Formats: sequence, structure tokens, C-alpha cells
Amino acid sequence: MEDAPSHPVSKSGDTLHGPLSHMESALRELRMWKLRAEGVMSASDQILREWHTSDDDSVYSGAMELILGILPHELPGHFETWMSLIHLDDQASYRSQIEEVLLSGGSFEVEYRARRSNGKYTLLLERGYFIPPAQGGGAVLSSVITDVTDLREMESRLRQTQQVEAFGQLVGGVAHDFNNMLSVIIGYSQIMMEETDSSEENHTFLSEIEKAAARASSLTNQLLAFNKPPDIKRGRIAINDLLIDISKMLKRLLGEQIEFEFIPELDLWPLEADRSQIEQSFINIAVGARSTMPDGGRITITAKNVTQREARTIKDQTLPSGDLVNVRLIQARRSSLASVEQVRSNNSLKTASSIIEQNDGRLIVSQSKDTEICFDIYFPSAQERPSTPALKTTHRDAKQSTILLVEDDTAMRRFIRTVLKRLGHIVISAPDGEEALSLLKQSFPLQPALLVSDMVMPRLGGLDLARNLSPVTPNNKASLPILAWSFLSSENHSLREN
Repeated sequence: MEDAPSHPVSKSGDTLHGPLSHMESALRELRMWKLRAEGVMSASDQILREWHTSDDDSVYSGAMELILGILPHELPGHFETWMSLIHLDDQASYRSQIEEVLLSGGSFEVEYRARRSNGKYTLLLERGYFIPPAQGGGAVLSSVITDVTDLREMESRLRQTQQVEAFGQLVGGVAHDFNNMLSVIIGYSQIMMEETDSSEENHTFLSEIEKAAARASSLTNQLLAFNKPPDIKRGRIAINDLLIDISKMLKRLLGEQIEFEFIPELDLWPLEADRSQIEQSFINIAVGARSTMPDGGRITITAKNVTQREARTIKDQTLPSGDLVNVRLIQARRSSLASVEQVRSNNSLKTASSIIEQNDGRLIVSQSKDTEICFDIYFPSAQERPSTPALKTTHRDAKQSTILLVEDDTAMRRFIRTVLKRLGHIVISAPDGEEALSLLKQSFPLQPALLVSDMVMPRLGGLDLARNLSPVTPNNKASLPILAWSFLSSENHSLREN
């Protein structure tokens, strides 16, 4: 029996020679590599483009249909055909990049807009390499094309977020300085009012200055409370006065297309709540209402007292117990309104509801007519609670003490120093912690009994200063009392005693 032939046999029965078999094997391997490359490009959502510049013919493969809505064989291979897909405003830049790489060789990268089969444009990033004829194999420009539309949108949103964060830091810094100035204005106004007879005209002027400064401080808190409501600082509120004060701001927020009216009611019961937060809740409701009124309309605010018996007849069972004050905001559009569910899902309204609940109130949204939505806000009244008696100036025969005052704001430091000295104390003042330590290390005959310090200061802050005071004041057997405050970005300056 003869042995089997050592060479492959063709369909005709002829034996293939060795060199031919090696060529077919290489061609099969090349085809497999091409299929694998196309599969990888398709899986990675990219287009592979090979432009043979000698005969102006391009071969496309990969995610052509996904990105442009065109099958690879549907697009003629001429360079100008590809150019016709590029946005007119980007063609000059693209042509310049290609001409440059054809002259110098090497790699290139260009970003441009290309038209999809549906007529819309998408943003493409093309990276490639030009193989000149000198390197053999013909002049070929090979490139990988990626759709970067979503990526650039994400980068844009990230930049916007970073800008918002930077703006928030700027607002916090401005609020810090602004509150310092307002505190000085209010403080000196109060000092001068104490030394001025209440019947004098100047006393009235000073009172108006104090009220205006307090109002400015409240407006600053409203700005900062959009993202994070401040800590609750409750006090007695006359709701009519509050709504009158805020009406001008609400009109500006709503714009010219929306009419605004506030109808005051006499003899409304007072509230026990945080004024800044209640003002902020009305601002948020107005912002939410405006977003659902693109064609304009009308917003009316009314208020009334609701007795405990009347409150029981209201269907919603989540109302606070006792007598209530009801503030109603009626939103009337010129066209049909969005559904109540859509209104309730508004982020501004959710924030307002959270603020109201923090002050023991409730917000109920209902639809009264096809073009009207009612926002009913119920607050517990403070009518039966005794009002806090006004603080009277008392002269105490207190023992004179030495106080270390550390504050980086010059105007604020001078004001606090003035107040403490008027109370009969000896004041050692410094603009920061390091300066304070330097003063104490000198041969100072007086040791401080109290530290009054800002928390955030350059060089050395209040907490670090407190930690360094014990070695400096060894004569104090007990720990030194510390009164420190911090101007936070989302709240008024608050006093903390350590």
C-alpha cells in the first residue's frame, strides 16, 4: 500500500506545491486578522478607516452603522465623499490637518462634527497615522474614529458643577465679609440707641438703620439656604409683616408674565418659627410655581386663622394639633396646569416642604380647578404662648476680667473690643492666633480669664490657638474658658462655648 501524498491536494486532484500552500495559509491568516480587527472595532463602538491616497479609495469597517447610520459598503471611498459628511464650519480645519499629516507623515488627531443618515450631527474624534510610500506598502492613512458626543457633554456638565462649587465658595466668602460688616452696623446702632432718648428723631433713624441691616442679613441667609437650610433659630413672627417684606422679591422672581398679589388679613395669630427659613420656603414655592407656568398666569397669596375645630374638618390628617395659621398660595395659569403629581415632584417644592416641616408646619398641594393649584401651608399658632419679654439693659457689678480677643476682621475686632471695654473688662486683642500667642509670651502682667476667638483665621485658627494656650498660661490651674464663633457658608455666625 502506497503512502499518502505529502502535499495538499487541490479539487482537481493535482498536488499543490509547497510555496502556494504557504501563500494560502498566509492569506487565510490575514483574513482572520481582518475579521478580528473588525470585530474589536465594532465591539468598541469605533470606525476603522483606511484611505489609500494613491488611488483615493477608502475602506470602512467597525461600528459605521451604529455611529453614522450608514453601512460601510454604502459610502463611496473618495476623500471628498467623507468631507461631504463633515459640518461646513469644521471642514477647513479638518482639511488642514489632513494636508499637514500627508506632507510630514506621522500621527494626527482631529475633532469635528459629522452628519448622520438622519440629518443630525454627532461629534467625532479621529486619531490616525499616515504611512508614506517610502515605508513601503503604498501611501495609506489609517485612522480610528470615535463618537465623543456623550463624553463631551459629561465633561461640560462636570465643568459646570465645578463652576457652581467655585461660586458656592465665593458666595461663602462674600457672606462671611458681608455678615461681619452687618454685625458691626447693627452693633454700633444698638449702642447709640441705648445712649439716645427714644423720643428723639435720631433714635428713629438709628432704629431704621438697625432694621435695614437685619433685613440685609436675612437676605444673605436666604441666598445661602437654597442648597442647605441653616440651623433653626425660632422666634415670634407676624406673618403679614413677613409676606409684605418678601413680596417685592417674589415679584422679581416670578417675572413680568406672572401677576402677583398678596391680600393681607388683619389680626392673624403670630407664629413661632425661623423667619429666614419661612421666607426661604415661600421663595422655593414661587420658583417651583414659575417653572410650571411658561405661558404666564397669576399667583395670589392669602392668609387666615384656623381654629382647632376647623382643622379637624380638613381631610389631611397630618396637620399639627391646636390652632393654626393657614397661608394659601393660589397658582392660576392661562392654559391647563400640569398634574398635581408633576407639581409635587418639583425639587424646589420638595425643599420648601422640608423647610416647613422643620418648623412644625405642613404643606398640602391640591387642584381646585383645571387651571388652579393651591398650596396650603399650615403653621401652629403662637397666640397662647407668652411673648418673650424684651431684654432690658442692666448694670451688673461684675468683677473686672482680662479677656483675650482674637478676630481677623478689623472692624469686627474693634466693635467687640468696644463692647467688652464698655462692660468694664480689660481686653487684649490680636488679628490671629499666632499674634495672640506672641502677645501672651511677652512679660504680660495680666493673664486672660476668657478667650473670645473666631474659629477660622489665617496662620492659626481658634481651635489650634486654644490647644496652644495651656503652655503659655501656666498660672491658670483650670482650663481657660473659650468662646468661639465661626462664619459658615450656610448659616449666620453662631456662638459656641467650649
